[in-house]
Amino acid sequence: MTALAAEVPTPEISHEHGSRTITALEGAWASIRARHPEVPHVLMITGTGQSRTGITWGHFGERRWTVETEEGTVAGRTHELFAGGELLSLGGLRTMQTLLHEAAHALAHVRGIKDTSSGHRYHNRRFVELAEELGLAGPASPVPTHGFNACTITDITAQRYAAVISELDAARLPYVHHPLAAVLGQGTRPTAGGEGTTEGGEAPEPGGEGEGQQPGGDAPKEPKKRPTRFLVICECIERDEDGTPKLGRDGKPKPGRAVQVSRKSWEFGGSDGGMMCGRCNQPFRKANPDA
Repeated sequence: MTALAAEVPTPEISHEHGSRTITALEGAWASIRARHPEVPHVLMITGTGQSRTGITWGHFGERRWTVETEEGTVAGRTHELFAGGELLSLGGLRTMQTLLHEAAHALAHVRGIKDTSSGHRYHNRRFVELAEELGLAGPASPVPTHGFNACTITDITAQRYAAVISELDAARLPYVHHPLAAVLGQGTRPTAGGEGTTEGGEAPEPGGEGEGQQPGGDAPKEPKKRPTRFLVICECIERDEDGTPKLGRDGKPKPGRAVQVSRKSWEFGGSDGGMMCGRCNQPFRKANPDA
């Protein structure tokens, strides 16, 4: 038996500063404002976009930051623009696409347009109109939960911002590594792993949109893991006192017995579970065949 090779730690770099990243992103935002003056100024921030449900590439937050004068009095409030560290790993073109996406949300705020619903997750057709005004192409149809959020940068728009995109790529900005980022975000260049990540290793638990999603986040959700428990039912039917079957919301008779079973116990009985009901003498089956 051969011993596993020791993992080589990633060397630490001591001379990087976050100001370089913020300056590059502010320059890209300024290029958008130069073409679309209605898009407001923002306070640019960055950090990891990972959470338990996906990756947030970016978000626009209305009037999040309080600004004071030199005398310490409140001068007003300004907006926040977050660009995720994972987004920066995907290259200048993909970064510009997200900035334009968030600029559409910013434009909606300026014009008083309600472009999202369901806690800012669902992007409606009015959002698509604003996104297309800024140079993105809307999807042909909406998707559950997020609606028309998957707007992509067009070739013409990429040409308009070619210099900015090239500058972002040439800057080789620091980024937050996530092994699934390129797949989920459809980036334009591959990235190297961070410390503790090896080629072919398991990905860390993904995070992103869902509960606690930031406004304007445009990250797609990863497929959910299979549940560890699910419902099984038999042929027994719940009935009224006169024997009439009770109907559920779907118009079908309500099961008389619905039992939670673990996936391990179900699979122990074979592909069909191997569980019989002692009342109707029929096998149990999954209430949701896809469970």
